[in-house]
Amino acid sequence: MNDHTPDSLRPAPADHDLLLDCPTCGLPAEITDRFTLNGAPLPVEHVKLVCIQRHWYTLPLDQLAWRSPATDRVESSRVAP
Repeated sequence: MNDHTPDSLRPAPADHDLLLDCPTCGLPAEITDRFTLNGAPLPVEHVKLVCIQRHWYTLPLDQLAWRSPATDRVESSRVAP
């Protein structure tokens, strides 16, 4: 698929299509793997992520800083009065 593929033919976004903030530099990062590790008292879901500066992390899913693309666009498009 390329940039000219209609949205109706594109696959639904997966975890690796979602953007997060890198814990080190705050730049966009993406999930490259998702898995569960045994923990006490319950298993803990983890993800591997990499940012555009090549910082790599393995973190519990509940410790991620999710980006909000819609909010980013709205805030950046506001014009001061």
